[in-house]
Amino acid sequence: MSNEFYAFGEILWDCLPSGRHVGGAPFNVASHLAQLGMSACLISAVGQDTLGDEILEVAHGKNVDTRFISRVRIGLPTGTVVARVDASGNATYELVQPVAWDEIRVPATALAAVEASHAFLFGSLAGRSPYNLEQLGRLLALKGPTKFFDVNLRPPFSEPSLIVELALRADVLKLNHSEVGQLAMFLRTGEATLNSPTTLEEVAAACALLAQATATSRICVTMGASGAALWTEGRVLHATAPTVEVRDTVGAGDAFMAGLMVGLTHGADPQVVLNSACQLGAYVASHHGATPVFPLEKTRKWISFLKTRKILGDAAPKPEVA
Repeated sequence: MSNEFYAFGEILWDCLPSGRHVGGAPFNVASHLAQLGMSACLISAVGQDTLGDEILEVAHGKNVDTRFISRVRIGLPTGTVVARVDASGNATYELVQPVAWDEIRVPATALAAVEASHAFLFGSLAGRSPYNLEQLGRLLALKGPTKFFDVNLRPPFSEPSLIVELALRADVLKLNHSEVGQLAMFLRTGEATLNSPTTLEEVAAACALLAQATATSRICVTMGASGAALWTEGRVLHATAPTVEVRDTVGAGDAFMAGLMVGLTHGADPQVVLNSACQLGAYVASHHGATPVFPLEKTRKWISFLKTRKILGDAAPKPEVA
């Protein structure tokens, strides 16, 4: 069995004010990809516990391929995180450590499958574990897929030098405007102080600096209610965010990433991809939890949109990454 998309990293329980939800950015992205009609597989780990049983059941229900989610040694529980949401719907997180996804195994069969895929997603949070970094290095050495790096600067797991090192091995970077500002400041001064760009010109300048340091040709920056920007080989595109009533922002960036991955790996027009990704992110922000079910009409519209532009289909070529 082969999949078009693979993701490496955490799967966990988000404990939100609205209840307990399966989360973790890589899982969320895989779940959204599956909703959009893509075949998606997660490479992760859960514990030998009831929470692990339940999380696998949820993943199966969302059509995420779980064959590379391993059950780790007794003593490492399934991951949990306590998420607190403020009055504006923005979330902060308290992550438990160590947990099962700190020891993600990558068998040879996973390496072969990823190498034959369209795209591979990884994030920075799973890099908090030296074991995971070693396993991730084996995946990043593969030549086949387009590699998407989802930057996630969550203290205390936010070492900027590691972020830059991982970015050197990626084809596409995705981060928010605060993160791109911090990394740009780190590259300028050696200190990752808060310095969020407030204009599109400032975002472009930060992206140009990051691209020069990492040799990355495409950098996507999410900007909350201000939409998103895509820096691609020296030019900057911008898309506005649809106006919605925000319930919580958990998973909105992951839905955005799913739309971005599908479009860019199949050679769609970058501006159209950016607009569509913003719509997906806004829909998730208007619901509780990270992976709300897309309404059938929205899913059909998205898949139809892709097919009419020849983005989907067995003959769709892989893009060449500059």
